[in-house]
Amino acid sequence: MKKWGLTVGTAGLLALAGCGGEGAGGDANDDLMHSHISGPTASGWYPLSTLMTDIWMDDIEGANITVVEGGAIGNIRDVNNGEMLTGMAFASDFADAVAGRGSFEDDPQENVMGIAVLYPTLWNFAVLDSSPYESIEDALENGADIIPGEASDASAQTAERVFEAMGYTLEDIEANGGSVTYNGYGDANNQMRDGLIDMVVQGGSPYVTGLSELDATNPIRPLSIPEEALEKLEEAGFGYTVDLAIPSGSYANQEEDVLTVTTMAMLVVNADMNEETVYQLTKSFWENVERFQEEQPNRGNYFDPEIGYNELVDPEENIHPGAKRYYEEIGVVEEEG
Repeated sequence: MKKWGLTVGTAGLLALAGCGGEGAGGDANDDLMHSHISGPTASGWYPLSTLMTDIWMDDIEGANITVVEGGAIGNIRDVNNGEMLTGMAFASDFADAVAGRGSFEDDPQENVMGIAVLYPTLWNFAVLDSSPYESIEDALENGADIIPGEASDASAQTAERVFEAMGYTLEDIEANGGSVTYNGYGDANNQMRDGLIDMVVQGGSPYVTGLSELDATNPIRPLSIPEEALEKLEEAGFGYTVDLAIPSGSYANQEEDVLTVTTMAMLVVNADMNEETVYQLTKSFWENVERFQEEQPNRGNYFDPEIGYNELVDPEENIHPGAKRYYEEIGVVEEEG
């Protein structure tokens, strides 16, 4: 069986969709040939998704899955409308999506379901180690230029919520001589390396792949979120975890733990995807956990089917039937009837 794992742009994706292999609700073989939407190439989601789809294609006869770059909030919309059949998302965004709140205000996503909640993603508010800014507040007060990811990314939403919890609007940042613009992780890191911007906001577990690569030549420094702001974020009910930190040593010159907010990464699927296909994908994922632990230990060591099912918001309602069948088989959830 020939395997393929290409990164395609919008035009290429539309061409794929027009070739008849795309679209939920077909038979199992049709749904095994689909596009999986991940994160930017410089994010942790991209190599994780590449490994995941390789496992699926090695393990499941007829699987032919393309990894496509995306962003957390947009991924949910693309899976919901069937442009993609599987994808990466954040559990907090998924909870907003099915409830029709937050970024999905008055627009509930009724055709997206969960396969598994996977691992914690820690938000890195990072500057170069040579930066004059010693804190996030220092940066916001003194004209820092910031890229918090793409406008549709969870990182941008998280950054705005953190800034607001600290008492700053985007208008305040601009009034102080700074700026907030939007771009992908890789471009943002290049701009910070070249001195064109001062800070990025990106998610990792615990470090961000692209930031780690930058750190090898231009050391970076993550900045702590003030405890008062973390308390406000927890009280706001956004679904963040606030008691984890980016551990010391995550970056070359990082000598102390750095306080931050955390969200759980998860795997989503179009609700109309063939039940047998989703069962096979779920079974293959969990029966190959050791490969994730060996090749992606910072993420894979968190993988646990108990978490995979029970950390999903309203799992009885929001887990795909094909995935639920697997969780029933291994005793994570009791079989009905």
